[in-house]
Amino acid sequence: MPDYFAGYEIVANTGNFLVTCEDDSGARQRAQYIAGTCEYDLLRLNDLFSTNFEAGKSSPHSVWVIVLKDNPASTANGTNHGYKTEESSQIWIQRGFNPPPPPPPPIIPPDPPPLAGPDLNAAAIEFPRFVFVAELAEILMEFTGYGWYPGNSMGEGLSNLLGALLHPAGYYDSGQGPRINQWLNGGGSPPVSPRADFVANTKGTDQDIFSYGCAILFINYLVYQLGHPLKDVIRAGGSSLAETYASVTGLPEVVCCPPQGGAYNAIDSLLQAHIGSSTTNNMRRDNIFPLLEPQFRSIQTNQRDPIDKGDLTDPVAVSWEVKPGLMCPKAPYDYYRQHQLVEQPVFALARGTANAAFRWTIEDVEVPVRGQWTNVTINSPLTIKNPDGTTTNVANQVTFQYGIVDTWNFSALYLKTLDWNGNCELKVTAAAREQAMPGEEEATADESVSLTTVTWAPTEETKKAYKRCNPFYARVNDTFWYLTEKLSDLKNRPDPPSERVVREIVQAVEQVQKSVTLFAKAGHLKEAEVWRQLGTPGGLRSEDPVLPPATITKAQLRNTGTGQQEKEQKGPAKD
Repeated sequence: MPDYFAGYEIVANTGNFLVTCEDDSGARQRAQYIAGTCEYDLLRLNDLFSTNFEAGKSSPHSVWVIVLKDNPASTANGTNHGYKTEESSQIWIQRGFNPPPPPPPPIIPPDPPPLAGPDLNAAAIEFPRFVFVAELAEILMEFTGYGWYPGNSMGEGLSNLLGALLHPAGYYDSGQGPRINQWLNGGGSPPVSPRADFVANTKGTDQDIFSYGCAILFINYLVYQLGHPLKDVIRAGGSSLAETYASVTGLPEVVCCPPQGGAYNAIDSLLQAHIGSSTTNNMRRDNIFPLLEPQFRSIQTNQRDPIDKGDLTDPVAVSWEVKPGLMCPKAPYDYYRQHQLVEQPVFALARGTANAAFRWTIEDVEVPVRGQWTNVTINSPLTIKNPDGTTTNVANQVTFQYGIVDTWNFSALYLKTLDWNGNCELKVTAAAREQAMPGEEEATADESVSLTTVTWAPTEETKKAYKRCNPFYARVNDTFWYLTEKLSDLKNRPDPPSERVVREIVQAVEQVQKSVTLFAKAGHLKEAEVWRQLGTPGGLRSEDPVLPPATITKAQLRNTGTGQQEKEQKGPAKD
């Protein structure tokens, strides 16, 4: 039978928190979620507030957390009664996040696939933790006395920021955030166009999203644009964000003209240079910084594995004169010709922009259409590399389809082949500028993309020849299995991993890379071909390790050992 306190079921009694709940399964579950991280959350907040809230020492009482049955009619996710010295401070959790039922799967899967949406399962777990941290932060505001007041726009902005910082899934994936767009789009008062000055003017309420949304963005500006540690910003509380700005920067909070003050002008002029007077902003995060001038912006591009859209293997093998490895002469070996339709995703992330507008080109041909598959013909050689090292030229042009999906500061380009008669290498370029600034310089990034629709697969006899003739096969196989073993071991260990374990995994990856390079050179192959074979069971690697992992351990850790370990590696063998 559970214990009770003041009529509420006790879920956990930690060093600094008594976590209780109403007699409700949902409330009990949320209380358990909070109990699992409350002490770690306090540890992080103590660090950020540069304090040491500890029950029985710096504070005479612990904090009492009461989780109530979810109340959809409540206008607040949680409340607190402030910091108390004569009794326990209290945190009340009134709301929970209940994920909507998933929609039925479509009969025909969307193509291209939609970008990943919110993780609703994580949101259900993290939402009460986000609310808890926001309320606990307000208690620490009174405990530390730095000048942050929970009942005004400054304090509400800071508490929301801290809750989102420690539990972002509970804030963003639950739909609670972001909370800056209302202010960015011109809402609130006093009426300063396009954005109201809640930097010099603190609103005496925690219910106005325009004013506390401004506070969230301004604190992020101080930390991620100007580079002041969040701990310093928190210690520099005051009656307004302009005071905080003056304290951490040493610059005046007010200048003579215009009357809004130096702090407000600083952030507003930066925003004006990136989003202008736009009232349709839809930022996906509360932190949009750093915002950079065009010459300092960048685009990060990467590719995912190609998506198989259908494949076929010719039934009859073709013989090629190849040298399967260093230890065997050239001789006829058989290969099957494989055909595959592929869809290749290329992703681009803009850095330094508030709201990027992307432009894609393929071999300098602009591909502008959004929202549908579109055919494009590109002047690029279509070829097939044969097992004997020769290349067959198929055509000088290639036609395929492209599709583009955009979201905030991110764009995805999908390339889908229409035929499987050859392979091509394409230069894909992503360019981005601020959406509100059409005439400014673009940041660009190039990505080399392979559309591979024809490959040659060795027959079983040819695979055996690769293994028999290449002296580095055992090394590739063994280093791969050692890495697999280390990753499996890491998965079963508590988080976070130790520095030694991480170092061993990094060294194991390096050993696999070196072995693949040696194997490729010995077998006259490209490293990419070896990696593809390595990822195929029964291809380059065996079903089981062929050598004891201990052999690899000694080889990989020889530079990190000291004393006796080095003697064991370098000294003569002993009986």
